[in-house]
Amino acid sequence: MIKKKYAGVLLCLPVLVGLGLLILSFHDYFHGLGAYAWQGTVLLSSDDEAFRAMDFGENGFGGILRWAEENEAEKGEALAVWMAAADYDLGGVRAENLDRDRYLEILAELTQEDAEKFSELCRLYGALAEDLRVFPVPRNTDPSCLFVTYDNGWGDPRTYGGDRRHEGCDVMGDSYPDGTYPVLSMTDGVVEKIGWLPLGGYRIGIRSDNGIYYYYAHMASYAAGMSEGVRVEAGMELGRMGSTGYSETEGTSGNFATHLHVGIYIPVEGQEDLSVNPYYLLLYLEGEREITAAYGFAEEPASQ
Repeated sequence: MIKKKYAGVLLCLPVLVGLGLLILSFHDYFHGLGAYAWQGTVLLSSDDEAFRAMDFGENGFGGILRWAEENEAEKGEALAVWMAAADYDLGGVRAENLDRDRYLEILAELTQEDAEKFSELCRLYGALAEDLRVFPVPRNTDPSCLFVTYDNGWGDPRTYGGDRRHEGCDVMGDSYPDGTYPVLSMTDGVVEKIGWLPLGGYRIGIRSDNGIYYYYAHMASYAAGMSEGVRVEAGMELGRMGSTGYSETEGTSGNFATHLHVGIYIPVEGQEDLSVNPYYLLLYLEGEREITAAYGFAEEPASQ
């Protein structure tokens, strides 16, 4: 009798357990992160591809910053905790569903694992959050003017000067001629480098107060007064977008479509500055830190 009575229940146990696990997995998904298992991998070097990819997802960077403000957390610390917990990939994570109690648990574990390395991670993420204030191209006040486009070309192969990887993001302005779109500084800082490079053409590099290097390349011209040592503020015009570069001959242009190459390089002790992917940071700036300006267009846009 007992066997008959409970046979059905016993047969259903595997199904019930599986269903329970499925429910838990959905719970974790909708609350932002799956099962958390810290592996102690906060090592900043050129081999840390996941870190360098800066994969905050389409809304993750701004979402985490808002979460930090709402939960009275340090911005750099919040970015470091949730990125490390997600193995540096916040794609698909809904910041509004992240739990403060879980955050504190992960924070304690990360700090215990390696306080020095975790502190450095917090500093770097915090520097980006503090630095980045303006999308590098203003949207024209004339709504009929076409705006720039860009996609995630980080790591794409390049061959000029030898086989290499693309260490930036190309903001395309090829609907209009060179010299049309203004290029704005994304940050406050000081002009560290300016002038011709065979690869980058006319470029300008801004070192922020937090030590991060922001690189703008293939420009058609510079704004008046731009030179090494000049102090700039976020939103200040650095020059105009162009197609210069890929040549030893200064002034060469037209070897590719008009665009702005944006590079971001973080300082790492004992190494050269380390490039990181600007794409998701540009998404944040375009969505939340975009500005408008009136600027003339030399001619009608090219046919699309």
